[in-house]
Amino acid sequence: MKLKKNLTKCALVLLLAGQITTPLNTYAGEQEQQELYEIIQEINQKNSNLDAPRNSMDQFRYNFKNNKSKLTQNDTSIMWKDYSRKNIKKNISVVTAKKETKWLFRLLRSQYGLYTYYGSDAKFIKAKKKILKEIGTKGNITTKKYQKILHKNLGFITDCHLAIVEELFVADARLFSDESVHYIKNNGYFYKEENQQDAIISINNKKPDTYLKHAINENDGLSYYPYAMLEQKGNSRKFNVKYQSGKSEYITLEPAIYSYNKNIKRLYGYDKYDKLAYVEMNQAYMDWDTPKERKRFLKDIPNMKKQDCLVFDLRNNTGGDGSLIDTWFKRYTGQKLLPNYSTLRIRPVFISNKKELKEMDVFAAQTGMKKDGKYYYSQHPGHQYLKNNGRHIFVLTSRHTSSAAESMTDALKNIENTVTIGTNTGGVLINMANYSMAMPYSGLLLQFGTCLQNFDPSYFKESYGIEPDIYLTGKNLDQRLKKFFQTYISGLI
Repeated sequence: MKLKKNLTKCALVLLLAGQITTPLNTYAGEQEQQELYEIIQEINQKNSNLDAPRNSMDQFRYNFKNNKSKLTQNDTSIMWKDYSRKNIKKNISVVTAKKETKWLFRLLRSQYGLYTYYGSDAKFIKAKKKILKEIGTKGNITTKKYQKILHKNLGFITDCHLAIVEELFVADARLFSDESVHYIKNNGYFYKEENQQDAIISINNKKPDTYLKHAINENDGLSYYPYAMLEQKGNSRKFNVKYQSGKSEYITLEPAIYSYNKNIKRLYGYDKYDKLAYVEMNQAYMDWDTPKERKRFLKDIPNMKKQDCLVFDLRNNTGGDGSLIDTWFKRYTGQKLLPNYSTLRIRPVFISNKKELKEMDVFAAQTGMKKDGKYYYSQHPGHQYLKNNGRHIFVLTSRHTSSAAESMTDALKNIENTVTIGTNTGGVLINMANYSMAMPYSGLLLQFGTCLQNFDPSYFKESYGIEPDIYLTGKNLDQRLKKFFQTYISGLI
């Protein structure tokens, strides 16, 4: 398979947030070039099939015409108390706690975007009854105990943007791996590197490629290692590996290590090295309160388009303003972004200002959503996979890559020759944190969102995140990543 023209000396600078200054002058070997080229073709095939679910979002709408209690005008009048930890009461009467609980469930029924997704009235009414019972009948209750009761009984929800006093409703999903043995793939079969005669037929009674993933090994080359996102307390998990010969053995997966240089010196950085650009995006660089960074990011897009190789470092980015992604995408590709999820968002009932509601309607329309009664929706944005004119994009991710940074990761997968390297992202996309407020009587912070972003679960699952194309875990990550780029990227295109 003939490789494309040479990538001019891909610089090494990219990997340590601007700390390396020596350009790469060594070209990759033909074998390594070919290996990565074939992996990229495999990734392109996979990404070209990504799409939002086509099933109707109507199943997630709530029937607001029923007689169930909803937010009243009085309910909305007590919502917007300023939150401060100092204002959280130590104790409240059980009568007041029950009053606030009923208010909370009216709010969830009326405005929580995942209310129907997580079982609607059947689930939530049952949870409310348990909470009211556990609060008790007499005297006072500490707000700490009250908070625990709320959180325990709403534990059927997995939503990383829902929180009570910053305690999230998150499944305890962790990335497990075993890097003690190298695996290879040959003619569609997996083998241990040291035993290429006995093919693996299953791991944990599933197809081998369920767990065996592309990874940068400790020698800075490419191997296959077993990886699994598991909801497990404890430090290890044994998987049974069966071979064609009838032999079987157990491998032990342990929590993956993915520590790297976290010395954040800038929110945003753009470094250009010959035909490569390194784009560093840290923490809340997308927020409205960082106007200089936003302006610089958008100003740099014409230069990004000129580069053969573009690297986005999102490893320290926990999110921010997601609307900036749409702007970047349109300016980089010339096309409107069609994300790989459908959206259903409840129109707020607690906003009476007609001007503000109209502005929300306009914003929804600009993002491709239609208004239908009490909802905004995007049933199916449309399939999208765009050519990249021979250019390559590499996205560096970690479990810290969350929310808007995950949306950026998703958006980039709609562009040809995009490769993600690192670990699963944070898994914070099924909803948004639209609103934060102090609960009216206890003062406890409540954070919630009004939308449902519906993904194909094989692609994205809340708390599990978006899987990388090439895993990088273990020790000395920055150094290994640097050598990987030196060996494999130079000369690719």
